[in-house]
Amino acid sequence: MVIFQIAAFLVLILGIGWKFKIRIVEAVPMGSAILILVLYILSFFQALSFSDYLAVLGLAAGLLCTLKSPAEKRKEILAYAKNEFSGPAFLTALFMTIVVTICVNGKVVSWWDDYNFWATDVKSIYYLDGFAGKYTNAAAEFGDYPPGTQMMKWWFLHFSGEFREGLMFAGYYFLNLSFLFPFLKVMKKWNKYSLLVMAAGAAALWIFPSVAEAFWMDGCCADLTMAVVYGAFLVSVVDRQAKGRFFYYGRQALFLMVLVLCKNTGFMWVAFGLLFDYGYHCLLYRKDIRQKGISNAKGQEEGGKKNRMGLLAVTILPVLTEISWLLFCVINRRVAKLTGTAIQMATGGMGIPAYQEKMVRAFVEAFIRWPLHRGETFAWDLSPLGLYLLLLAFMFLLYKFRVLEKGQALYIGIFLAVTGMIFYGINLICHLTIFAVETQYLEPFGMVSSIERYGAPFAIGGLYLTAFYVTGGGRSHKGALLCLLFVLVTADHGGAYRAIVGYRGTVQETLNERKEIVDEEAGQFLAKAGAGQKGNALRILYLRDISDVSWVRNTYINFEAAPVSVMYGNIDAASMSGGDIARAVEDAHAGFLYVDELPKEGEKILASLTEENSFTFGCLYQVTEEKDGIRLYKKG
Repeated sequence: MVIFQIAAFLVLILGIGWKFKIRIVEAVPMGSAILILVLYILSFFQALSFSDYLAVLGLAAGLLCTLKSPAEKRKEILAYAKNEFSGPAFLTALFMTIVVTICVNGKVVSWWDDYNFWATDVKSIYYLDGFAGKYTNAAAEFGDYPPGTQMMKWWFLHFSGEFREGLMFAGYYFLNLSFLFPFLKVMKKWNKYSLLVMAAGAAALWIFPSVAEAFWMDGCCADLTMAVVYGAFLVSVVDRQAKGRFFYYGRQALFLMVLVLCKNTGFMWVAFGLLFDYGYHCLLYRKDIRQKGISNAKGQEEGGKKNRMGLLAVTILPVLTEISWLLFCVINRRVAKLTGTAIQMATGGMGIPAYQEKMVRAFVEAFIRWPLHRGETFAWDLSPLGLYLLLLAFMFLLYKFRVLEKGQALYIGIFLAVTGMIFYGINLICHLTIFAVETQYLEPFGMVSSIERYGAPFAIGGLYLTAFYVTGGGRSHKGALLCLLFVLVTADHGGAYRAIVGYRGTVQETLNERKEIVDEEAGQFLAKAGAGQKGNALRILYLRDISDVSWVRNTYINFEAAPVSVMYGNIDAASMSGGDIARAVEDAHAGFLYVDELPKEGEKILASLTEENSFTFGCLYQVTEEKDGIRLYKKG
């Protein structure tokens, strides 16, 4: 079904491009957004594989519509398809997708947050064909993290008959690149320099995010995805070409619906995006009134009403999308530990360590002096403050060179200045409260890592919008060359190389590290639990002796065990009773229990919960609720 899925996606972007008379590379992000939302809906019903049938239906519908069209229209469609699919812009995008997929084929999970959630969750989705049900979430401590980026990872994983970490990364990179592909539309026709331009354009797109965000190069978290989607949304607001209101507002709604599904903090960037949208509409509406005069006031009023309806749709649709996910989390008791920490902080139920002054000093030093991508480049290392000021300077220069009118430059400059201050202020407050216990942020290196990661939507989104203006919306080759030069002197070239090729030197080391952390006892547990089996949605409480505590190992086990949901605990055989074990099982909402070897006293405690009054370590027991409490029945 791989061919059908890919062909259906190509037909989808072809249909969007033809319908709205845009370049096909401009249609790619809209196609990605639609695909994510369709897979998101199917995931609620654990029916992701049904997308195969939808792909076939989509292809059939596209073929039928083409055949039923008048002959002249069919010729136009075929001419458009031939021109776009054979053009340098689309071929560059296709080439990048293929090369990246091949190059990252051997990439494996190595980053801590991927083990915690981003890889573990998508592995669960892959094996369950959708979202886990109540109390069966594999990444139990990150239950309410939205699944937007996971959908595209699943789509690429679906192309293989097994879970392959390299394909997960390929899906992640394609999703990010798909929102950058519109910049390729500057390539219009073939000429003797086309191959050189294609290679330069592909390289620029790949290394562009490394100007201001480094985590995407080693992991697959959602911050970069939020950044490029946010940037694409800002452009969709200012790009008011005559393509019709449905396209103009529909594209905005799609991007915000995906943005809110990327991460818990997505709602903040949606709010910023809507603020930008409403303000820009007010600015342009008044400009139109002045230009067209009072005599056309009735037409302006009608247009204004349609614009307000469009803005209402752009506002409501992402809100409904967010509500759909929150309702699912409430019904299925999915909550992240960070959400709980935030609530405790807000209600005064958690103490804050008394080193706020040191945290503030680290923040200030990192914000002013440290490179956004944490490493040094051969030319120009931008600090968070440096890029913040540079974005404002760019707006001034765009006005001076008459790319923007005074009102536009002033509005966008004020928007970037204010939202930047708000975000960095929120970021500092979070470090003084929610992240206060994480001591890695007491050093500037750790702090700038957090600033650049969480600030990626502001930094990269602002650069995205600037690049749109500099390139004249894809019409200026000189502007494209300026953007290329800027990326070349500010990007983290070493990190970008490591992401696609250089990682190979550390793959075996990473796999060996996994084997050391996931010890022999854990390996036996994984075999008994049925790790990596489709549809195996178990919830298991895994107990070890009180002397054997390792939250690092537990996190690695969670990744290996997916889609099985594993909770952990430790037994003090000298002081605990059967009732304590029963409460631990109930608190974990576990349907099964697994216990490693314990002292003799531990066997007696556990035996009291079995019907045979005997307990075997290293075996899986099913938990059953009975009148006198829980009972354990050996499963294997």
